[in-house]
Amino acid sequence: MIRLKEISLIQLFCLVALSQVGVRVLTMPYEESRESGYDAWISVLLGGVIAQVIILIIYRLGKRFADRPLPEYIYAITGRPLGLLINVLFAVYCVESSLLVVVSYSDVINRWVLITTPWFVIIGVTVIVAAYIASSSLQSLTAVTQTIMFMFFICFIFVFISGMGKGDLRHLLPIGTHGITAILKDTLPAFWAYAGYELLLYVFPFVKCKRKRDILITMSLANGFTTFFYVMISIIVLYNFSENQLNSIPEPMLYILRQFHWPVVQSIDILFMTIWLSVTIVTVFVYLFLAARYLAFTGGKEIRNHPVLIWILAAICFAVGVLGSDRQWIFQFASFHNTASIIIIAIVPTILLLVAMARGKREAG
Repeated sequence: MIRLKEISLIQLFCLVALSQVGVRVLTMPYEESRESGYDAWISVLLGGVIAQVIILIIYRLGKRFADRPLPEYIYAITGRPLGLLINVLFAVYCVESSLLVVVSYSDVINRWVLITTPWFVIIGVTVIVAAYIASSSLQSLTAVTQTIMFMFFICFIFVFISGMGKGDLRHLLPIGTHGITAILKDTLPAFWAYAGYELLLYVFPFVKCKRKRDILITMSLANGFTTFFYVMISIIVLYNFSENQLNSIPEPMLYILRQFHWPVVQSIDILFMTIWLSVTIVTVFVYLFLAARYLAFTGGKEIRNHPVLIWILAAICFAVGVLGSDRQWIFQFASFHNTASIIIIAIVPTILLLVAMARGKREAG
């Protein structure tokens, strides 16, 4: 049986920040520079601003039902049939998010580090580790995430030191030449990279705080931290590569790390990817955990055997992931997932908040 204990604001910060960063760090700002070129860092910055707006919407929604998570109070807003459907959609979206991170990072690992290792072994190890952590309580899960935050800061230092080598500041100038339209077009893929904060829909009532406003402040700080990290990565990459070079390098950060020679560490890119796996796996086990919790409330009565649900979902991830070694399939899957992300983490919470407001539900605390 799962035990849902309270988590601190610091644990919430770590949970949100590490759920947001993941595989996209390796490709940023390749996808965000298709239209805006060397102004991509502005698109990434605007993506963080839009994410902040969605966080505010989710916070206002959660505050109206401060003693219950979304899977429970959804029925009070929409009624049982539609609420059941929304719970299923959220569960499917969370499983899909876990699966996408697993196959995307396995693809990178398989091409850069574990070239001869069978695909199913990489997928299997990742899914088993993530499922084992996700099968524990929310408090245990956040404690693991806090520990992995240390690994994140090690990677942060690697990226910062490696990126300040032989670049050219002229790659970033003049600012705004591509125009506001191009910058706004690339804001959408940047916005997708910030997904992860929607976990607040579930964890809101389990955060220990004196004032509910502290939750919003912590969420904003976590999103601000991620935005700073993404913008820093974008500026480092643009500083090192010209616009033409960036068009042919889908994983620019790894090339920067590979070119960097550190006297005390050989092949820093391989070391980075090995450590970054622990950061990426946070996203996988957080979404697996959330999927099981949404699924637990789809029946008339809560399914309380959380570990069983986790391992069933993990088995589905593994079965589908084993078939997903083809890169074209991964690209198509990512494209579908991006569309689903807009609907699930932006449109649905907005509609639910409007309906709750229309029904005159009073805000708590």
